[in-house]
Amino acid sequence: MDIRPCAPEDLTALDRHWRSGTVHAAHLRAQESGSATFLVAWDGAEPLGSGMVQWSGPAGEAAATAYPGAVEINHLQVRPEHQGAGVGTALIRYAEQLVRDRGRHLVAVGVAVDNPGAERLYTRLGYRRTGVEDVTEYDWVDEQGSTHHAVERDMLLVKELGADGD
Repeated sequence: MDIRPCAPEDLTALDRHWRSGTVHAAHLRAQESGSATFLVAWDGAEPLGSGMVQWSGPAGEAAATAYPGAVEINHLQVRPEHQGAGVGTALIRYAEQLVRDRGRHLVAVGVAVDNPGAERLYTRLGYRRTGVEDVTEYDWVDEQGSTHHAVERDMLLVKELGADGD
């Protein structure tokens, strides 16, 4: 497995294997603006999963207020046929190293309260609950071009990174 920041030429392969409407292009634009790093895990030319490192901090208002110095890892997704194979863990570890490389040490993740599997993963990797919750609303466009509205209730987990790993 190879993990690297997404490049413009990767969008064709991403869309061929993993249709997302406009999500991948939006993530790439955020990376090009410097506000985020859009990571993709690959097996050859096949994308396995992806995630974002948001350098400006947590997206949720309560989370940003409580942990203004944190870097947030979000939009972590692993294609269903590759779940359980360590892709999510590898993406998180890679993202954490990027954070360390920039001299930052506090990482936050927002986890939907109805996603206990994701919470177990983050807890296993050393993240702890903070008691901070946010409600996030957003629109997204599916591969058929239809717009959907989503409402998520997320709890914030954080991890203090050591200089040489955890």
